[in-house]
Amino acid sequence: MITKYYVDSAGTFLGSFVGVEPPAGAIEVSDPPSRGTDIWDGEQFHAAPARVPEVITCGQGREALYNAGLFGKVQLAIDAIEDPDTKWRIQNAWDYRPAWERQSPFVVAMAGILGLNEAETDQLFITAAQL
Repeated sequence: MITKYYVDSAGTFLGSFVGVEPPAGAIEVSDPPSRGTDIWDGEQFHAAPARVPEVITCGQGREALYNAGLFGKVQLAIDAIEDPDTKWRIQNAWDYRPAWERQSPFVVAMAGILGLNEAETDQLFITAAQL
């Protein structure tokens, strides 16, 4: 019997099949991926894009900012905030939160203050999660 390999319409590897029918809509490919998470692009498998973590630890975030050359700019940016309530909330999150949520007001505000767009902020979170 011959082993056949299949992906779904999104390029996600479904598995290898020997002597049985694959799921409906499965697309046969010539070889299996080297990693089960690889995605088929119609011609070959490639690494799936990294997922943006929803939460990172404060330590991971600080290290990612330091590695990106942004750490020193954070306190300067906080000091420049004029509204006392906003300044207190952001300073509190910077100093005391054990974790940072990607969509939190703190992260969104700091990204804007530091001039980071969404893709750059996402990349910092991806990098931080690997530290």
